[in-house]
Amino acid sequence: MRETVRSFRVRVFETPLKRPFVTSLGRKTHTVNVGLTLRLKNGAEGYGEASTSLALAHLKPRRMARLLESVGRWALNRDAAGHRPLIDAVWKRCAPASTAAGAFECALLEALAASKGLSLAEWFGGRLSKLETDITLSAWEKAADTESAAREAAREGFRIFKIKVGGDLKVNLARVRAARKARRNAPLILDGNQGMTPSGALNLVEACLKEGANVRLLEQPLPKSDYEKMRALSKSCPVPVALDESCQTPEDAVRIADDQAAKAINIKLAKSGIMRSLEIAAVARAAGLKLMIGCMTETGAGLSPSVHFAMGTGVFEFIDLDADHLLAGSQKRRRWARHGPKLTLFR
Repeated sequence: MRETVRSFRVRVFETPLKRPFVTSLGRKTHTVNVGLTLRLKNGAEGYGEASTSLALAHLKPRRMARLLESVGRWALNRDAAGHRPLIDAVWKRCAPASTAAGAFECALLEALAASKGLSLAEWFGGRLSKLETDITLSAWEKAADTESAAREAAREGFRIFKIKVGGDLKVNLARVRAARKARRNAPLILDGNQGMTPSGALNLVEACLKEGANVRLLEQPLPKSDYEKMRALSKSCPVPVALDESCQTPEDAVRIADDQAAKAINIKLAKSGIMRSLEIAAVARAAGLKLMIGCMTETGAGLSPSVHFAMGTGVFEFIDLDADHLLAGSQKRRRWARHGPKLTLFR
């Protein structure tokens, strides 16, 4: 029986954040996301979510909703079993709105997997049943705010901190010191969100290490197109440099590997979708690059495909899937079992 797309629905909704989310790219107090549900003729359903992002500020909710309405109508009565041509066509229709295309892809593949009695984690290989995520500490002005959030996170079981940093060394160090008051030896990821200089990034890492901080990764410190400077920084930095905004396609991953611009790549389904993310991961592994998986500000349901992707493939060393916990009213512990066995993302 053909597994055709029978119906779809699109929903735009706003969710407040527990605390303001602040990076070198801006500040927000809530997220507006667009959810897509696809239903196949056999009754199987899948869900994908396009989240607004400071890094992709041009992607407005109304535009994403219009795109998802359009591709939803286009997909009606098409065979989901031939998913790759459908996915490729949607990417062409949505370009450059990667989050909308990614949401469609997640919904389609989750529905297709469910129609075969599988979870997405099983579809991707079923390598793991548990993951541990970090928690993001924003670039708040006051170090006291960082310390308060870090202590709360530590009480809730988080053991890894991702700290947003920027161009001011003194302010950055104050944030790192504040976070370490909550859990002194916590592994740290420093995320510059393109807002640093090579010397500023290197000085920060060296200062943190000198103080005994357990810095594991420096994420996207420089502007995304500055490959030459990233290569020089990656060679001199005492911890691995990871690129996020610089890598959205498999071709980007090849360039990063060829230019030796980083030691790690951060994959996000919201910017690359599922099939492209699999290809990026393959390139990274072939080149000996470490892998990180990240997210935007999706709800628990919207984060589910990323959790399943990470658990199914089992290829990620760094896990940054904390979006649902940053939202007001989120739960400390979630189980990801839309279809198939129980999966746990724990803290």
